[in-house]
Amino acid sequence: MSFNNVGALVYLEPGQSAYWSYSWSNGQDMGLQLAGPNTFAAPGLLGTLVASNQGKIINGINNVAYVVTITNISSSEGSSHNLQGGGVS
Repeated sequence: MSFNNVGALVYLEPGQSAYWSYSWSNGQDMGLQLAGPNTFAAPGLLGTLVASNQGKIINGINNVAYVVTITNISSSEGSSHNLQGGGVS
């Protein structure tokens, strides 16, 4: 299942990272999921955001959360983002 525009906007300066955790209702296991930055381009907000450290946390029987780190690898531009992604089939 794909998703877009999830979570509050997060602003990252060059070199900063944000750690995200996301899940579905009732901690449902949705199989392999990948997430990346849903960016919002504007003057002064043209940083380059990359996703890394994709993971899945098992918090008990029928309780799963997913994690991802988003990093601004730009040397000079900040950027705002939330999450988009989906499952792999």
